[in-house]
Amino acid sequence: MILNLFKPILEILPENNKFERIWLLAKTDFKKRYYGTSLGVVWALINPLFQLLIYYFVFTQFFNTEIENFPLYIFLGLIIWMFFAEATKKGLFTIHLNRHLLENIRINKFDIFTSGIISNLFGLLFNLVIYLLACLIFNVNLSIYILFFPLIILNLVLLIYGLNLILSIIFVYLRDFNHFWDIFLIAGFWINPIVYSPKVLYENDFILYLNPIAGMIINAQNTILFGNHIDLNLFIWNYLYAFMVFGIGLLVFKFYSKKVIEIL
Repeated sequence: MILNLFKPILEILPENNKFERIWLLAKTDFKKRYYGTSLGVVWALINPLFQLLIYYFVFTQFFNTEIENFPLYIFLGLIIWMFFAEATKKGLFTIHLNRHLLENIRINKFDIFTSGIISNLFGLLFNLVIYLLACLIFNVNLSIYILFFPLIILNLVLLIYGLNLILSIIFVYLRDFNHFWDIFLIAGFWINPIVYSPKVLYENDFILYLNPIAGMIINAQNTILFGNHIDLNLFIWNYLYAFMVFGIGLLVFKFYSKKVIEIL
C-alpha cells in the first residue's frame, strides 16, 4: 500500500532510467524486510510502540515528568531515533551485502545507498502516519509550523547518507566495527531528548550543538507536538553539520571505494 503511493510519480518518468533502478532496489529491499512475515509492515510500528509502552510506564511510575503529552513526546523521539539507527545500521553493511552488484554489474554505487535510505523512509512514513493519527486522537493542535518537518527529515537523511558512505568503508576494513556501532546506538538513545526533557540533558547550549540528532528531535517536537517555531540556530547548525558529514562521506567513499571492491 505504501509503495503504491509513489506509482503516479514513477509513471511520468522515462523507462529504464536511474530513478526506476533506484526505486526497484528500494522496493525489493522493503519487501524483503516486511512482506515475508505474517504482519508485514506492521512490524515497523510494533517495535517503537512496544518501547513506548515500556518507557512510558517506567518514567511515569518511577520518575516525575511534566512534559505535555508525554506518550506522544516519547513516540516521536523513538520514530526519529529508530529511523536513524536502522538506516545507519543498514548502511554499515551496504557494500558487504551488495558486493555481487558492485562486482558484476555496471551500476552507480551511490544508487545502492540511495535505495537503502528510501527503503527505510517507507517505514518512517508508515510510522509518521500513525503518529499524526494519534495526535488527532489526543487533540493535539497541529500548527502551520508542521511544514518545517519535511525539512528536518531531509536534514536527517543527508546526515545519514554521509554517515553510511563512511561506515560502509570502515566495515570492510574493520569487521568488528558493527559491534562498536551497536554500542554507540545504545548510548546515543540516552543522550537524546527522547524520554527526557532537553533541559535535563542539555543545560549547556554548546553541548547541544555537538549533537545534531538532538537538535532535529527538538525541532520535530516543536513543529509537530508543541506547535512552536523551529529553533532557527539549531536548524542552521544541523544542516551545516549534515553537509559537512556528507562532504566527508563523498571524499572517503570516492577515495576508497575502488580499493574496497578489490578486497571484497
